[in-house]
Amino acid sequence: MIRTRPIPAPAAFTGDGRLLWQEVQRHLRRQGTWQDADCPLLESYCRAVMLARTARATASVEPFITGSRGQPVPHPGIKMARDAEADARAAAAALLLTPEARKRHDLAPARSVDDDFAALLA
Repeated sequence: MIRTRPIPAPAAFTGDGRLLWQEVQRHLRRQGTWQDADCPLLESYCRAVMLARTARATASVEPFITGSRGQPVPHPGIKMARDAEADARAAAAALLLTPEARKRHDLAPARSVDDDFAALLA
């Protein structure tokens, strides 16, 4: 049986994480590439994006901290954000969310109702 209703975000997701989950799942459905089996990959993508955002925000308050020898060192959140962003890029490519991945798989950009309406008027 094919499920047509969106799958709810994991219970641990709140606020922005839940919105990201819904937005990306909606995009994948419009794109025609969503499979319910993609849930774990979508969860990994959303977690990585949210962690990167949090780490960047935390590090931006104090980009340099004092190291063990009193020297200024980059905030550890900067590396954490870079790693999470790399994880998010890998998951995005696997989900065909990046322009390169869509091009490689010959996927046209998702059309909106507005695009269809404009085509009818043309």
